Amino acid sequence: MIKKIMITTNTREEMKKLISSGSIDMNCGGPSQQSDGTFVVEAYVPDSYVEDVHTLGFPFEVVENINRSMLEQRQQEVGIGDRYEGGSTAPQGLGIKR
Repeated sequence: MIKKIMITTNTREEMKKLISSGSIDMNCGGPSQQSDGTFVVEAYVPDSYVEDVHTLGFPFEVVENINRSMLEQRQQEVGIGDRYEGGSTAPQGLGIKR
């Protein structure tokens, strides 16, 4: 089983250290700064790695347990093909789902 977790750091430098460690699979959205000044990043780790995340020294919260069938279902949402037609079509929009 995979766990979706939210890892919090107090400073931008701590978040950079966490990200540069390369030891966790983070959401493609990257970290965000909260209203209280802390930084939060969404990550995905196997059950066996949760204790290792604890040893990194940053607080985290498990927000979802994800099983294989859920991962396969979510993979179906990912598009296929070349939506930019080999470079002949320019990207459009702001990258925001609506």
